[in-house]
Formats: sequence, structure tokens, C-alpha cells
Amino acid sequence: MKKTLYILFLGLLSSSSFAQQGDGGLPYSKSIIKKVDHRLFSTPNIAALKAEDAIVDETKTGPWRFGFNNYTDLNFDNSGSWMELPDGGKLWQLFITCENALTVNLTFEDLKIPEGNELYVFNPEKSFILGKFLKKHIYEGQLGTELVPGSDVIVEYYVAPENRNVSKSLTIATVTHGYRTAGAFQEKAFGSSGSCNMNSICPDGDPIREEIRATIMLVSGSNGFCTASMINNTLNNGRPYVLTANHCYSNPASWIFRFNCASTTCVNPGSSPSFESLSGAVLRARRTPSDFCLVEITGGLIGGTVPNSYNTYFPGWESADVPATTSHCVHHPSGDIKKLAFDDAAAVSANGMGSSEANSQWEVEWDRNTTTEQGSSGSPLFNQAGRIIGQLWGGGASCGNLSAPDYYGKLSYSWDPAGSDSTNQLKYWLDPAGSIATFSDGYDPISVGLNELPLASINVYPNPSQGNFSVELLDNFSGTVRMKVLDLSGRIVLDETMDNKATYELNLANSSNGTYILQLSNNKVSVTKRIVIRK
Repeated sequence: MKKTLYILFLGLLSSSSFAQQGDGGLPYSKSIIKKVDHRLFSTPNIAALKAEDAIVDETKTGPWRFGFNNYTDLNFDNSGSWMELPDGGKLWQLFITCENALTVNLTFEDLKIPEGNELYVFNPEKSFILGKFLKKHIYEGQLGTELVPGSDVIVEYYVAPENRNVSKSLTIATVTHGYRTAGAFQEKAFGSSGSCNMNSICPDGDPIREEIRATIMLVSGSNGFCTASMINNTLNNGRPYVLTANHCYSNPASWIFRFNCASTTCVNPGSSPSFESLSGAVLRARRTPSDFCLVEITGGLIGGTVPNSYNTYFPGWESADVPATTSHCVHHPSGDIKKLAFDDAAAVSANGMGSSEANSQWEVEWDRNTTTEQGSSGSPLFNQAGRIIGQLWGGGASCGNLSAPDYYGKLSYSWDPAGSDSTNQLKYWLDPAGSIATFSDGYDPISVGLNELPLASINVYPNPSQGNFSVELLDNFSGTVRMKVLDLSGRIVLDETMDNKATYELNLANSSNGTYILQLSNNKVSVTKRIVIRK
């Protein structure tokens, strides 16, 4: 690491933002021109890293590594520049460069953000801003950040005037040099998976939209991608449990969870869609013989669960050792947008990953020209009822070898194994009431507590249309009505409220051709209807 001084003309930079992690907002350094401490990390041996990656990528036995971790100890005392602000507050800034990096992300430790203070991470152009980070985003003093595009990042810590003498701390423990992405759009490996992979928006995904909403991308160890899924418990309370593979494990306090990273078209779009992120989790249980890991998200929650605006779903599970008649998987291969895989035959008990327990995996062979890849590790395997029966352990399936099998650690072997306790079983966490249930259906926080009305309670016309619809409320709707429009990937296109209206004009003229989901609800009832844009 090299230390220099960098002349940072923040007052001349764009004020645009791309906030996808944290509570949103803009850094305080809008008009400051000051010499800022600059730390430079040299380019690692990329050729050697990619040679190692080629071995792991073939078997899916680890996260899809995208970066090289520089371990460091940058804090308020040994780095950065302090400056006084006109409001009586203070600002600490540090400029970090990873030479020739495609992306940069950071892991914080010993992080304290008292109420009133704020933390931001952004690129010099201020076109990509993470934050504001507050106390609620931290778990045990730790925080992992999303990937910032490019080789430069600025860290900014604001101290409110009333907090000048209040204890605060910050340590940047890891600076990750991203060396492997397609570079098509900001921080993701967009478009880097094999060409045979099927986007989640494609028609094959129509019967499994809830499972698609549940599946998330996981950034583990600051430098690797896996796949994971929200999962329900028998209390149906939205407890933010996440299931993934044990071989994806690292300290979950710095994990990043990406929601709704999916295409809006069946063919790969020219640029990747945006997404939302939460950070931080606590380990609940994990086990090697069935390769499962269960964590609970801790950062950025609202009311103890994932914000409703993320439009996630908590799928059910099947704890009995019963093979699926058909199965399907939603996954993020190579850190790419959500893809689908289908096995139209029955799953088979197997031991293809060398577990110490016989028949501890489900073996599947993908159909419909679909597959998984490295980065799909930890992805949920759903049975014909849409319940999780396992998570991806490994296998040889790829676009170049569609007939090779994949192996999923059985949820039934993770449920309540002999001699287990709360640290290495799922039952303790997913059936807290001790109901002796052998299965659980899913939980949808968006519609919970509402009575679903028949479609005849609303009238939408014309449908299809070129993007302009009239929505007529016929029965049972009164007071404030919430109107949401989602695309088939689960992404929210529109979210508005209206008061005491019998008819509402819905303008989606700027949206692409396709099918969308219209949801109307008040505090008592809801209705869901498909609408079609055809220009």
C-alpha cells in the first residue's frame, strides 16, 4: 500500500446518486476542495488468481471469487483527513485506489456510528453512492459494502456538532480489488454466465414467481458470490432467515444480500437492472455433512424484517425425505442476474459430494437446456409444490455439459440430525413452536392479513394497452388505496397511494412491452390482476 496526497475537487463533482445500500442521502462534501489522504493498493497477480479460479469454477465447491482481498488497518488515527464544517460538525475523508481494479468494496470493523453521525462510500464522480449508513446497518461493529464500480472510492464519515466529544471509531479491515466482472454495468458480473442460462423473467418462470422473489445473491468473504434464499418459519412472522450452502460460509456480519437482481426481458438486456441490498447477518446454524448454512439478516431491517419495498417472499420447506416429482432452481451463476434451471424428472437420493452420510444429497439433471454454474452454490432446490428441499452443494453441470448432474444437500438431513442442537440443525429455527411439522407453506409479507377479493371487484381497461390504463374500483375499496405494479421478475415498477377515488388513470407509457402484476390494497382487502403492455 502506498500513501500519497490527492487533490479532491468535490465541489465540482456531479451530485447524482445511485443509492442501493443504506438509507439513501448525499455525502456532506458538496462544496469542499481539500487535500485528502490517498491510499494506493497495487495490482495483484491476476493471472495466478484466475488459474486458481478455473479449478474451483468447474466443481462449484466454493463461492465464485471476483476479487482479491487486501487486508489492512485504516482508521481515524493512522489515515484520512479531518476537516471542520460550517455547522460545527466534522468530516473525515479517505481516498482509496486499487490499481487497475474493475470494482472496489470495503469491509469495516470496530465501526461506531452514534445517532446523528453518518457514513458514506462513493466513487469520485458521485454517480454511485452507498449510504447513508447508520447504527442500524452495523452488526457487532462490522459492515460490508457493495461493490463500487471503477478503481477509486472515497470514504466519508460525518460527525454531528453535538457528537464532537462522543465516542466514535472506524477501521477499514479489507479493501477488495475486483478483478473479475464483465464490466458491462457497474459492479456486477452481468452477462458473464453461460449463454444457455435462462433469465428468470422468461415464460417458464411464470408458475414460480414467488420462488423467484425469494432468491437472493450473496457476497461472502468480501470477495465471492454465492446464491441464497429467504426461508419461512412456522410462526409466519417474516423472521429474516436466509438459507445457503455451508461451503459459502465466512463471517456473516459482513455479508451482502442482493434482492431483485433480475432481467426485465427474457433475452439478455443491454445493461443490467438495479437492485437493493442489505448487509450483515448472524449465524444461526450450519453443518458439513449436509452442507447447509442458516443465517439471520441483521442490518437495514424495518420492523424486524426485510423492507416491504424489496418485495421478497419467504418460501416454505419440506423436511421429510421425499423426492420431488419435478424440481426447479433459481440462482445467480457467476454473479450474474437471476437464472432458472428445471429438472422435469424425479430427484434421486445420492452421495455425489463425498459426504460422511449416505444419500445426503438430491441428484438432479437439468432439462429445458438449463443449468447452474459456479456462483449458483447455495441456491435453493424447490419441489413441485414450491417448497425448499435442499441447497446446491456442487456438481459438473454447465452450458458445456448439460447432462452432468448437480447435487443438493438435503434439507431433511439438515432438519434434526441425531445428536444435533441449535447450532447444527434447522428445526430449532424454522419450527420454533415445536409443531412437529413435516412441511411449511410460504409466507408473503406483502399480502399478509388481507382478504383477497375476486378479480370482478376491479375493472381495468383497455387491457392490453399501449401503457395507459383506467383502473375502476367497483367493490369493497374505500379510504386510502395502495396501487403497486410489478414486472414478472418481482421488481416494483410503480408504487402509489390514492384517496377516495373510484377511477384511477395508470400511466405506464415508459415501460417496456410485456406482462405486469397490478396489486390494489387498503387496510382490509386486496386484489391482484395481470395487465399487458403491447405497443
